[in-house]
Amino acid sequence: MEKQATIVDVAELAQVSVATVSRALSGGSASPATRKKVEEAVRALGYQAPARGKPAREKLPGLALVTSDLSNPYYAALCSGAAETARQEGYALTVYQKALSERTDQTIVDQILRLPVAGAVLVGSVVESGTEEEIQQRLSAIEQAMPIVTIGPRVEGVHCVNITSDLSLSVRKSITHLYALGHRRISFIGGSGGVRSSSARRRAYYREMERLGLPADRESVVDAGFTPQTGEACVNRLLGALPRETWPTAMIAINDLVALGALRQLQRMGIRVPEDVALIGCDNQFFTPFLTPPLTTVDLHPFDHGAVAVRELINAMEGGGHAFSQIRECSLIVRESCGSLLGIRPELGEQKTSR
Repeated sequence: MEKQATIVDVAELAQVSVATVSRALSGGSASPATRKKVEEAVRALGYQAPARGKPAREKLPGLALVTSDLSNPYYAALCSGAAETARQEGYALTVYQKALSERTDQTIVDQILRLPVAGAVLVGSVVESGTEEEIQQRLSAIEQAMPIVTIGPRVEGVHCVNITSDLSLSVRKSITHLYALGHRRISFIGGSGGVRSSSARRRAYYREMERLGLPADRESVVDAGFTPQTGEACVNRLLGALPRETWPTAMIAINDLVALGALRQLQRMGIRVPEDVALIGCDNQFFTPFLTPPLTTVDLHPFDHGAVAVRELINAMEGGGHAFSQIRECSLIVRESCGSLLGIRPELGEQKTSR
């Protein structure tokens, strides 16, 4: 008995997504050219759509989001944006989690390749951890099997859509804001040298400090991770290594979780934020307005990243994608922890800046 054609067969023959076929056949939004391709594929295959009122039994091809631990609110927000957009476009989304600190090897690549999906959005350790060559090899292996979109610093030699935040700008905005308030001793805490976005932000810190003629030696940066516990450890290590008179008057954290731990440790030590030390995080997580004091932070717009990545992935699956890098804006969200309500404080610049 000849196998009956499915909506997936129609999509493959017309070289469009299943969601596009569904919209074209139901009278939804579709260009005349696309609608014509779908109708020709339907006739060629003898496809019969399910009768109205009867549930379709066909399994729609899914998409994958390979991400880091969703206990980090940044990745949770990104996942929400991806899932909502996939649902709107008629796709199921499989989320595959892998800790940012977990080593990425061929086993992980093999697991991704076994996922029953038509394309994947990749973010976190799979595009961040390891050497440039290692990352290129793993992404190329996945790219050969399915369309992909990456979120994070672009990897040369991988021909796919890449979406990234302007990480250098996120650091520059934080430093220049603190500089305008009078701060001259500014430290950078958290992150990991083995994670590409973390290294990019640290390099941006050194460049901006140098541009402004500010001191920034190795003691200015504490590289310890991405968690609240990291923030606590960073404060202990940073302040424990310096004489009191050369303590930083401001700290920039790699993310809001690190800033959360730093804030707690500073308060334990009787150091007031922002009167004694200003503090800026990154990611604009849901809890930042509710801290005491509310946290100044940089919004990287992860929900939008996830949504845009899924749209670009579907476009690539339909044959309309091409390799390019999309650099997304970031926004400085000014709250009380940076000391903006205290106004410009010239006395901060008069303190000793030598280490």
